[in-house]
Amino acid sequence: MADLDGVTIGLIAAAIGFAVLGFLEVRYLRKKMKDRRIRAVKGDSELPDEAHNAIITTKAIMESLERQGIRSAEVAGWIHEAERAFEGHNYRVVLELARKSKDRLLTLKSEHASKGELAKLEQLAPAEGVAEATTKERLQRELAPNLLQSKFSIEVAGSAIEEARLAGRDVIQATGFLDAAKGRFDLKDYDGALSLSRLSKRAADGQKVEAPIATAPKTVPLPPTPSPACPSCGAAISPDDAFCRKCGVHLAAPTCAACGAELLADDEYCSKCGARLSV
Repeated sequence: MADLDGVTIGLIAAAIGFAVLGFLEVRYLRKKMKDRRIRAVKGDSELPDEAHNAIITTKAIMESLERQGIRSAEVAGWIHEAERAFEGHNYRVVLELARKSKDRLLTLKSEHASKGELAKLEQLAPAEGVAEATTKERLQRELAPNLLQSKFSIEVAGSAIEEARLAGRDVIQATGFLDAAKGRFDLKDYDGALSLSRLSKRAADGQKVEAPIATAPKTVPLPPTPSPACPSCGAAISPDDAFCRKCGVHLAAPTCAACGAELLADDEYCSKCGARLSV
């Protein structure tokens, strides 16, 4: 009977131990699942720094464009909504509003640049009796190829560099490409300016960009300088020839008959005494 009581007590103790372990395990699992659900619900809270930087960067771009006379009440409203979303810890909403604001600002900047060029073209009235040209035809006729595209691409690259600098990224390579693009633009090499400004934008966005092989900017060839010719027979002569090698005529500079001053070939009056020269 004593042995039976000992076995019963052991079984009861074991049952109590299993019950305690089971309770603790269930409690642990419930806590772990609860924490997982909380992290899933508050997933946006993992992005506070990125959302904060997005608001600062977007506001900086907007203020920069406002100084150029480009304003948008719509974008200002989106940024205000983003700030309220940040206060409510809705960081993904902040990032979406910031992205939408930047896209709209870049579009406005492009439109502003295009209007500036179109305003110049509007001053060119069509010739009488000729049908008025369309805007596209006037742009193609009056502007060099890739002029507008390269100008806009340079502005976009500049905005991207400013955004990257505010975000703390390295902009040395992007700035170098942009400076080179501006140099090509000043030399009227619009193809080279467009290519380099696009590389600058990619570098500012954090993409890996390899420096292109340096090429000389396009230049317009100068017309050849006409060689001097003998006034008597038209044969080619050198500037230091005193006599024509073909006809032997004396090639000394003509002089004024009145005062003896040297004359140029196309002079009609003497530059010293004013006497009219015989033709």
